Amino acid sequence: MSDRLLWNSLKNGNRDALETIYRQYFDLLYRYGLRFSSDEAVVQDCIQELFVELWNSKERLSETDAIKPYLLLSIKRKIIRTVQKLRKSTDVELEEYHFDLELDIESIILEGEDIDEQKNKLKKAMGALSDRQKEIVYLKYYEELDYETIASQMDMNYQSARNLLHRAITKMSKHIEVVLLILFLK
Repeated sequence: MSDRLLWNSLKNGNRDALETIYRQYFDLLYRYGLRFSSDEAVVQDCIQELFVELWNSKERLSETDAIKPYLLLSIKRKIIRTVQKLRKSTDVELEEYHFDLELDIESIILEGEDIDEQKNKLKKAMGALSDRQKEIVYLKYYEELDYETIASQMDMNYQSARNLLHRAITKMSKHIEVVLLILFLK
């Protein structure tokens, strides 16, 4: 079933549609949510709250033909706001958040190079990125979102998204050999 039909089915009160969306996107939302908070309970609670809110406001939901970006943006906002409330800090803006990006190092092994050396290079490269750069790398190469969706997700224009990713790759390339960087970006 297409995203548009599934979403419209949810909007029309079909509980099976809500359950299908939940099952289809829970793991993705959970992994993404852990990038903003390492507290698993907070992330799980936020996902549950998101789906309760979807159900309770189903009649007022806007149209979409892309559920994934809608949910990713919603969970990002919900977790950031929840963490802010937990910290009882209102001086942190929504744009100011921590984004953690751990890489699957084992999948980036090159012949003839020591894995510990590769891990160190990759950690150094990732450590040099800002949180927003880490997030855009994640969205582009892990979630395989297009620039338009990423721009919407990160509340920026299309060209700014492209520029941010370019700056992230440029910054990473200072720490990682070109061959390793190319393998990472595939």
